[in-house]
Formats: sequence, C-alpha cells, structure tokens
Amino acid sequence: MNACIKEMRIKHWYKALIVFSGPLFSGTLLSLDLGSLFLTFLAFGFVASAVYVVNDIKDAENDKLHPKKCKRPIASGQIGVNSAVLFGGVLLTIALSFALLVGNYVPHFVGGYFALMMMYTFYLKQRAIVDAFTIATGFIIRALAGCFAVGIDVTPFFYLVIFSFAVYLAFCKRLTEVRLAGEAHKTSLEVYKEIVEVGIAISGSITLALYAIYTMNKTGLVWSVPLAFLVLMLHLRETFKGNEVHESMTNPEVLITGLAFIISVFIGLY
Repeated sequence: MNACIKEMRIKHWYKALIVFSGPLFSGTLLSLDLGSLFLTFLAFGFVASAVYVVNDIKDAENDKLHPKKCKRPIASGQIGVNSAVLFGGVLLTIALSFALLVGNYVPHFVGGYFALMMMYTFYLKQRAIVDAFTIATGFIIRALAGCFAVGIDVTPFFYLVIFSFAVYLAFCKRLTEVRLAGEAHKTSLEVYKEIVEVGIAISGSITLALYAIYTMNKTGLVWSVPLAFLVLMLHLRETFKGNEVHESMTNPEVLITGLAFIISVFIGLY
C-alpha cells in the first residue's frame, strides 16, 4: 500500500492547482462553484498519477540509471508490472468519474490530457523542444478545464501568460535533468545542454512581460509584479541548484514570496 501511494506522487498534484488560476484572476472566484473546481482538481490529480504509472512502467530500465528516479516503486521492484497496470487503470477510472461529476467538457479535457501524455510518454518525450512544449500544453489543458468547469471566459492574456510560464517550468525541469542525469538517462537531453538556459531566459522573460502588461488594466494587480519577478528569480536559483519545482517550493524564501504574491493578487482583485 505504501508503495502504491508513493507511486501516485501526490506531492506533484500541486500542478493541478492551476485549475484555480482562471477563476482566481477572473475576480469572481468566491462567487463560483468551488465544489466543481475541487472535483476538477481531483480529476487531474488522479489522471496525473495514472500517467506517472504508465510512464514509470515504460521507463523502468532508464530510471534505474537516474540518481533519484531509481528509488521509484516500479524501477526499484517494489511494484510488479502487472500490478502497476491494474493500479493505473483504477486511477484513470477514478479521474474520469470525478470529471463526469463536473461535466462542462471537463471529461473531454481529462481524456485529452491523458491522450496527450500517452503520446508524450511513448514518443514525444524523446523529441527535444517538442517535449517541453507538450508539457506546457498539459498545463494549458488543466487551466482551461478550470475555466470551463465554472463557466468563465478564457482571455487572451490569461492563455498567453499561463502558456509561457508553463514553457518556462518545462525548460527548468529539463535543466535539472541535464545536471543530475545527463544523456544516459534521456538521449534528448544532449540537445538541451546547449539551449536549455536560453529557453529558460526567453520563456521566463516573456512570462513576466506579459503578466506586467496584463496588470496595467487592473490597477490593484500592479503591485504584485515585483513579487512575481522575485519568486521567478528565487525559483530559478533553486533550479540551478538541481531542485525540481516541488523541491523548490519547500524553500522558505520561495514559499513565503509565492504566498505573498497570491495574497497580493487576491487583495488586488477582491
């Protein structure tokens, strides 16, 4: 049981919190159906866990070469392949069940996300650059699902900021892999050795610039821009140390600054 819970990687469910981003920045979060949003969050949490199971089954041999991933339940032999397949099916079923309770095209988004991640797992992961944009697309799907779940419009600036930020996070993920494992773990990482830092600089700059422009029409949000800049730089510092996003979030400076940013956004809009 402990191995199954570990394989779900619930600590990575924070990525599904992006379903709340659209409703938050719409300025109407408190008047919306929070129950539907929470169910959407759970749906994407469980479908992500199902994806992790499939990914770990496929990459078990490569993961044994990675200093951190070698400890995962499937790579270490704590969970057999047949049991893992069954477990992944259960997780996907739970995810779709939560999505069906919400309706409003959320089941389509969850199914589309799973299909995209299967393409990523079995093919796109080895296509340098394309793989990073695939990860970013996964974030967009989750963000759009949150908007559809409660029936709010998707604005161009919201879409662009989320997408560029997702690309930034994807490049940061690749940077940590380059530094920790190298091409022995994933052949596409050879390409990233040359361009990953440039990709981080471009996507991070675009994200901050777009967000700053977005806040110009919302006076109360302007004060959150310096905090957004600071948390981006603090996260980048942790990334260059080899820490992934969930590890960076445990850093007191990153955590406090991130919370301060969310609070400033909330105050500015509500």
